[in-house]
Amino acid sequence: MNKNEAMRILSSIRYPGYSKSLTDFKVVKSIEINGNTVEVLLNLGSADSNKRQIIFDEIKAKFEEMGVKAKISTVQEKGSKVEQKHYVQNAKKRIAILSAKGGVGKSTFSVSLAIALKKRGHSVGVFDADMHGPDLPRMLGVREQANVNKEKNKIIPNEKDGIFSMSLGYVVDPETPVIWKGAMVSKAIVELLQFTDWPEMDYFVVDLPPGTGDAALTIKQNMDVDAAVIITTPNRLAIADAMRAVGFFEQVGIKITGFVENMGYFICDKCGSKSYPFGKSDPKYIEKELGVPSLGVVPFDPRVEEAADYGNLMSVIDTEFFNAMDSIAEKIEKI
Repeated sequence: MNKNEAMRILSSIRYPGYSKSLTDFKVVKSIEINGNTVEVLLNLGSADSNKRQIIFDEIKAKFEEMGVKAKISTVQEKGSKVEQKHYVQNAKKRIAILSAKGGVGKSTFSVSLAIALKKRGHSVGVFDADMHGPDLPRMLGVREQANVNKEKNKIIPNEKDGIFSMSLGYVVDPETPVIWKGAMVSKAIVELLQFTDWPEMDYFVVDLPPGTGDAALTIKQNMDVDAAVIITTPNRLAIADAMRAVGFFEQVGIKITGFVENMGYFICDKCGSKSYPFGKSDPKYIEKELGVPSLGVVPFDPRVEEAADYGNLMSVIDTEFFNAMDSIAEKIEKI
């Protein structure tokens, strides 16, 4: 047996819960052939023990069918363990909002979820983890720079409409582009989490930048994530991107709680009929593809987009958009 044959065998093994294979999710880091033994090195992140065991058992069984013994190890077993920090412990639940790509309305959703949870009687905080393009101040309509409690050496989060928030845009000019390398982004996220004087909260919503970069890993390593919601739009390309993102986040130990289809439909102002600008999808099909449950479908509403641009989302609280957000918030309460 050679490495190409071994890789073909591994490509036939599906990642548990998904239609994609181990090689599709790029968890196979290296293969070594030593006589009648194949040594496979995997990068499974913090995948739960049940999934790890399923993967190990299937790899061994596949190679045994070929008369070859499989010896399996993981990157995590070979490397040093990163210390887990536990910032923002004064929030009862911490929810990460994720997306595989930009332009799916993730930040609008994050702020709207905070508003919906607040409307349901909860105390809420929102954290803008996008260090390159902090949009939270604009969407919340907060222009003031954050104050500092010099006695505590802490940054005081801004507050509007009962929602507490922190963003790099409260510390530096939000209109100035920030050119940082990955390590600087991670450091900025950690310092904002650590040195913000957060109050007691029921929910803490983290708006992560799109994609699978350093910000998600930094949040995982420095905060206990109780739930994670991935935002997508109902078209095949966005769903395919979301599939890869779900695999990545679960590999690094962030369990995806559910997904939301944003901009799922449009309601005509004159006749009230629904149209589907991105195509009509079946949430059950997407559930099967992503391997996570649907939390809801949110309509596209130009009034909501305009309100987000002007930092006045509270003005459109009586729209169907926020009726859908309320339903999603109710499901999140049960997590």
